Amino acid sequence: MTTADRAEVEDFAQQSLQLLERARKYVADGDLHQASEKAWGAAAHMAKAVAAANGWTYEKHSDFSFVLNNTWLQTGDDRIRELRGIPNDLHGYHYVRNRFLNADVIAPDIESVAELVEILAPLTE
Repeated sequence: MTTADRAEVEDFAQQSLQLLERARKYVADGDLHQASEKAWGAAAHMAKAVAAANGWTYEKHSDFSFVLNNTWLQTGDDRIRELRGIPNDLHGYHYVRNRFLNADVIAPDIESVAELVEILAPLTE
């Protein structure tokens, strides 16, 4: 991996962690739309870091599933398979009216994204 490639991986991974912290802050503040989107972004950016570290393409939304599926197949870690749908669910909340959003659902989902990010992070090295 070149220095430029390593920098890209590190940028994606760092942004993932920043977005995760913002998601937690937004859910604590009651802004569930922003909390959900930031959690989605955290997962997507860590998946981009994994993709960049492995030389995989990540250019569109559907590449998230490609990266997570490949990662699961390569590692055999069933927890990746179990967690991979939660970020997409959170992303979908962007299109839901406020009154249908529930912090009791979103807050644990953000922590599931945190677990996924933690599992994926070593795969960027």
